[in-house]
Amino acid sequence: MRLTIQPFTVHKRFPLTISRGTTAKNTNLLLKIEADSIEGWGEASPFSVIKGTSINSEQLQQGLRNIIPSLEAYHPLQRQAIETVLLESKLHSSLRAAIDTALYDWLGKKVNLPLWKLWGLKGDRLFSTSVTIGISSPEKAVERVKNWLNFMEVKLLKIKLGSPEGIEADKAMILAIRAETPHIPLTVDANGGWTLKEAIEMSDWLDKQNVKYLE
Repeated sequence: MRLTIQPFTVHKRFPLTISRGTTAKNTNLLLKIEADSIEGWGEASPFSVIKGTSINSEQLQQGLRNIIPSLEAYHPLQRQAIETVLLESKLHSSLRAAIDTALYDWLGKKVNLPLWKLWGLKGDRLFSTSVTIGISSPEKAVERVKNWLNFMEVKLLKIKLGSPEGIEADKAMILAIRAETPHIPLTVDANGGWTLKEAIEMSDWLDKQNVKYLE
């Protein structure tokens, strides 16, 4: 199989603020696998963490360049052999996910089936993706929610919390969004921005606000 990589940059409609900072764009990596005149596509994204191993877009590209010669001797159907190579290489999880996704995309096209059907899943049980609202003032958060509602149908909102102003600012933001969109389910991701004590307090409080999921 033949593997090629292509970096691309996505500019956000609004800058996204989480507990670890603000980003206005992301540079990710597309991976294309070709075999038997079929293409499979995967994507790797930079990943930053508070503790553990972070990786940027340049490291993503270098990691894939390093592993490509070891993979091109295999066919996409040789999944066990490919997985052995990936495990032995200690490749970052973001890159392994890109390769895995591309191989599954290739396989679905090979047998002419969508992956949910290939895996024996039910199409009507697929989850809706969410629209993400970053940390901001209650007023700004409501403004961004309204912008998204005017732009598209929103079935789920993911709210970033962990404000540097503390959990009271987080609560004010949630209350403002909930007042504006009582009919839309909410999930929350604090991105490690709370202490253990704050996380316990916010878990109880968010449950009372009918938040469906907390990271």
